[in-house]
Amino acid sequence: MKNFFVPAMLALLLLTAGCDKPPANPSDKPETTKPVDKPAPKSVDKPTAQPEAKPIDKSATQPVERTPEDRVVTLHVYYPDDSGMRLVEVEREIVIDDNTDKYTAAVEILREDPTEENLTRIFPDNAYIRSVTVRDGLALVDFDGSILKGFVGGSTGEEFLIGSIVETLTNFPEVTAVKFLVDGQEIETLSGHMDLSTPLGRKDILIE
Repeated sequence: MKNFFVPAMLALLLLTAGCDKPPANPSDKPETTKPVDKPAPKSVDKPTAQPEAKPIDKSATQPVERTPEDRVVTLHVYYPDDSGMRLVEVEREIVIDDNTDKYTAAVEILREDPTEENLTRIFPDNAYIRSVTVRDGLALVDFDGSILKGFVGGSTGEEFLIGSIVETLTNFPEVTAVKFLVDGQEIETLSGHMDLSTPLGRKDILIE
């Protein structure tokens, strides 16, 4: 009797437990997770192409520099002919800058060999010009002292050297006479053939 009673009680308990659980609702479906709507990616604005930069025209804001051609001066200088008979006028163009004046440039040209035929340079190799200044119609030509050392031009050479300088400088209308110095000091002569103690004008030059 006892053995029958235990299984019967277990069966009753199982039945009671099954009745307490509410029946499953067929319409109940497992809840599904809805997909989350992701925001659409924002469009990135592409940089607008910038117009190509044009070079700045500096000429509109800066002064125009002067070219050497703006200061070209035409000079007339005198070389002796190669026969030693006369002085010949030739034309030269020079560029004047802040460190060069036309009077000094004119005399310096005489130290160069002429390009014309039948003309010759009379300046000795050791003759250098310290300065040429013009004041009140008088041009002062100051030689370096080396010109007095070994001057071998003789009377003709001295006459043509002095004559070419005087004729060249007095060709400027503002110059009427030329005075010669050596190292800033007055001289009487270069080689003993011409009197250079006083200024010389065109009328004092015998070479035509």
